[in-house]
Amino acid sequence: MPKKPQLRPNDRTDDRKHGDSQPPPAAQGPAAFGYRDWTISQRFGPTSAFAWSGYRVKAECAVPAEQWPAWWNAALRVLTRMQASHAPLGGWLEQLRASDPEREDFEPLAAGWRGLADMLGVPDYPMQARIRTDGASAWFTASPYGDLLELGVRLTRAWLNWTLAARQLGQLPVKAEQFRSWCGVFDSLAQAIPDSEVMQLHHRLWGKGVTWQWLGENRTRIGEGIRQVTVEGAPDIPQIDDPESLHIPIYTVTGSVGKTTTVRLLHQLLQSTGKCLALTASDGAWIGTDQITKGDAIGGAGAHALLQDPQIEAALFEQGRGGFLKQGMPYAHSDVGVMLNIQAVHLHVDGIETLEDMADLKALGLLPARVAVLNREDTQCRRIGDQRAPDSCVWFSVNAGSQDLRALSEQFLGAAGIQRGEMGEPQSLVIWRDGRPERHLSLDGVAPYHGLLGEKTLEELLAAVAAAWFGPLPIEDWDARLPALRLDSENHLFRTSIHRQGDVIFVLDKAAEDSSLSVLQDAIEEIARREGIGRRIVAMCRAAGEHPDRHYESARSLFRFMDEFVCFDRPDTYTTNWALPIYEPGSIPLLLRDELQRLNAEAGTNKPVTVLPDWAATEEFLRKRIAELGGKTLVLINQPSTGVYGLNESIVDFVAGQSAADER
Repeated sequence: MPKKPQLRPNDRTDDRKHGDSQPPPAAQGPAAFGYRDWTISQRFGPTSAFAWSGYRVKAECAVPAEQWPAWWNAALRVLTRMQASHAPLGGWLEQLRASDPEREDFEPLAAGWRGLADMLGVPDYPMQARIRTDGASAWFTASPYGDLLELGVRLTRAWLNWTLAARQLGQLPVKAEQFRSWCGVFDSLAQAIPDSEVMQLHHRLWGKGVTWQWLGENRTRIGEGIRQVTVEGAPDIPQIDDPESLHIPIYTVTGSVGKTTTVRLLHQLLQSTGKCLALTASDGAWIGTDQITKGDAIGGAGAHALLQDPQIEAALFEQGRGGFLKQGMPYAHSDVGVMLNIQAVHLHVDGIETLEDMADLKALGLLPARVAVLNREDTQCRRIGDQRAPDSCVWFSVNAGSQDLRALSEQFLGAAGIQRGEMGEPQSLVIWRDGRPERHLSLDGVAPYHGLLGEKTLEELLAAVAAAWFGPLPIEDWDARLPALRLDSENHLFRTSIHRQGDVIFVLDKAAEDSSLSVLQDAIEEIARREGIGRRIVAMCRAAGEHPDRHYESARSLFRFMDEFVCFDRPDTYTTNWALPIYEPGSIPLLLRDELQRLNAEAGTNKPVTVLPDWAATEEFLRKRIAELGGKTLVLINQPSTGVYGLNESIVDFVAGQSAADER
């Protein structure tokens, strides 16, 4: 019989919840006595809580931890009785007897599963448990076989619950049909994993940091992109001792503000090499010039899937906070990791309370990188850089002088800075190595930010150039590359993309926190000055997954530089899994309105505030309002959730439609 294929990451939901509403057949009845609920989360790589790739199991147990040793000993006695009716259980029982329930990190469900894995000859992957005294636990395992983990947890959970029920009821409450079904699952476990030689091959690859995927039917895919190979069984593979031959060049960009801009600039630079590039960003995923996914693609799932594509010759991945928390670092090797900055964005969410916490989380993006490109002006970047070998760090700075850049390039792998004119205007980018300027790259004719090379974009451009310069893909004709860079509605839609429609300039931007909105303010001020704008209107929405304080912060920031406000609702946001229960449909625009009116009263102004139920109503309102005003008007559409692709397409269609209406 062919072996059952392993579930691939894109076949599995991120969190598979297994509560008592839908237990496996053998877990019916006594489940409420012990483990009532459990989930398995797909992990693609190391997280800040677990230093290996693998899975997380969360379990809720009604039994206090101090009762676990007695419960465990009773469970062994129960399994001994069960073995009498099903002899193959003896192998599991033998492994379980070696467990020590008095150990500090002992957890019954984890110990039961580990015994199954040992019985089947699965190599000894790391496992780590976190346990609360009330019985709730979260434990991590680096085992790569998802089916084994899921089936093993089901079996162990049912057995432990039966044991607890037997202790409380005085008899084992297992019907013959339930027991036969449970034994059938137990007997099928060997089909959920490869044979022992193949598992040893997988373990060896894992230890070498080589990407692999078991395809079932005795086949394993090894390596990344164009360098991957598929083997049958466990042959001698010379490439294992030369992991570089199985890796493709990978660039990672992380940080708080500016990731997508940097990724877009770096992507354009790398395209000049002629390689087939994989790209993930906040607005989609691409293979070469083909967009294969729309919406937010910066988590581990997108990167993991793209690395399996045999066309890919190099890859560039934007990585963010949410992806690191849910899926960890999705690859064990990379060439360049960029950290732009660490700012007070998304603090006090998901247990990230301080800038240090955030920096440590995002530093996962640098963990597998041979070269880290870091912002010398950012405190947390400097702290993270201090933890790396000096010859693996490249520093960039838009303000450092030649003397500082020279010193940095002597102490570290290299540095990148700005040469400015007498009035402080940027004239060229300067690459430093070994204490001397290696190359001056003129900024003459370089204006990638919609014709506006502001200081923030200058920082992102400098980071992208440093990553490209010190990365593995050689770039030719730098003098032609920089003037060719563009950021516009075609490749950077919701980061201050500008759409000119007669006397109206539409600006689309996803900024939501004060740090990002301050950058947006500078851009809006410059656009308004340059274009002679008479009126500034913002149409804004916010999501129900964010705390009200963040929405108040947005309102205060936008109030500084906009003249009129349209607060429209997103009905879909209240039904998402991450929606906070404090909101109800229609409440977020009212929250924004109240804060804006408070700011009006405080400042003695009367900036108009309109509340609308959805984007369709906002379109109609804006058409009428623009017609009423006449003259030069700037309309900022501030929609932070770039992953809500349907809404964003409607916004873009409106901008295009408005253009057609203006022409008529």
